[in-house]
Amino acid sequence: MTFISRNLLPGILLAVMASAPLAGPARAEAVTLRYSQWLPASYPLHAEIIAPWFEEIARVTGGRVTIVPTPKVVGTVAGQYDVLADGLADVALVVPGYTPGRFPLSEGLELPFLGDDPRVSMPVSYRTYETYLEPKGIFREVVPLAVFTGNPAHIALRSGEVSDLSDLAGKKLRSPQQAASASVDLLGAVPVSKPMSEVYELASSGAIDGGIIPPDTLLSFKLAGIMKEYVLVPGGVVNTVNMLAFSHEAWDRISAEDQAAIREVSGLPLVTKMGEVYARSLSDALAAMPDEGVRVQTPPESLVAALQERLKPIRANWFDVARKAGLEDPEAMVRFLETEYAAGKAAR
Repeated sequence: MTFISRNLLPGILLAVMASAPLAGPARAEAVTLRYSQWLPASYPLHAEIIAPWFEEIARVTGGRVTIVPTPKVVGTVAGQYDVLADGLADVALVVPGYTPGRFPLSEGLELPFLGDDPRVSMPVSYRTYETYLEPKGIFREVVPLAVFTGNPAHIALRSGEVSDLSDLAGKKLRSPQQAASASVDLLGAVPVSKPMSEVYELASSGAIDGGIIPPDTLLSFKLAGIMKEYVLVPGGVVNTVNMLAFSHEAWDRISAEDQAAIREVSGLPLVTKMGEVYARSLSDALAAMPDEGVRVQTPPESLVAALQERLKPIRANWFDVARKAGLEDPEAMVRFLETEYAAGKAAR
């Protein structure tokens, strides 16, 4: 039997350790996530923003995170927040306003006349969310990667000129969310809260007379053959908050390193890119409307002034609702948004 001196053991152990291959960090596991697809594939938000964002996520994670659209929407369009919260899909585009009253604080980004240049309004909407609403955890059941407003919505009608508020009285108008419904009601019309995916059938059957709809959305959802009139209101009648988000279960499957990489290409950088895409989409849609059989109406100054006066309660009511929902100074949030928007416009 050979005995090794205790004095030699430390040296032997060091030699063994030195000769062993160095263990590197554990390689992050690859994950494939399901995106609940409900937008038309040709819609600019999907074709020019969401699909390229998925490609960018794959690139910055070295192919470890892949996002694949589902053949059709998981659940309902209006229920996408709960689809994520319940883990039925991994990634989704959520429109919080499709569940009226559930997210009252986000409605402050949807007030009338907040701006109609998406190159400015979209990044400003994200900064406003990040500064005032994210700390409140208003979307805590999911993992928001981008919160943003889209192009402002105006008044689309199946027929009829609008030169006075009385021309809207009694008309059934599709509303995308709570702020729009309140505006429609104040205008003497009847709000019909339905997702955009249902508007074609409603309009073609005559169940609605029109809707509060952005220009590019009107064309992308093939409504030009039904909605013949479009009343372009300066600043927009309303806007709509959108959110690209992950489920917590899906997010937790991604390594911390890859999570950080995904955040680098999300948030403000992504929303800023969106603003440029939306601006082009808006310009193209307005230019195409006459050829598509849609007359763009420029309302007289008297009608614009009447609209602004009639819709004043929307802002005051939201201030009250927001305070009750825990936002200490909602007026400061709107001032921030308007000041940042004005500065952004002046810089262009």
